Amino acid sequence: MIFQFGELLIGRLITAILIPIIMFIIGILVTRWRAEKKYWNDSMKLNLIVNALWFVIGLVIGVALGFTGLANWISQIISLIINVILGTLIVSKIYEKEMGESLVFVIVILIILYIIVIILSLIVEPVLNLALVGWFL
Repeated sequence: MIFQFGELLIGRLITAILIPIIMFIIGILVTRWRAEKKYWNDSMKLNLIVNALWFVIGLVIGVALGFTGLANWISQIISLIINVILGTLIVSKIYEKEMGESLVFVIVILIILYIIVIILSLIVEPVLNLALVGWFL
């Protein structure tokens, strides 16, 4: 029983690292698509800067809060709030847009990304936990 608990903690750690990596890759594509749709500069460098910020925040919060006993969705909400605030500031600076326009840009992208993250979390975490415990695969 103790080993199963340890394996579940390893599963949470792997999920806390895996989800931000997937979010980073998909985020680059979504940010570029959204910037292109709004006729903003859709260069890869700007997309990487914005998504690197979101990646670091997601990774740090996911790992830091992964072992506190909080539900995964609580850490996602905390990460979302920080990402909206810092993302808006970064987007307004690098794209040279007003805060309101940057806020809408960031919110639309993050809504898309977090819907994807929720779906991935509902699939990846249980499968990974079952695989680590030995009940699956």
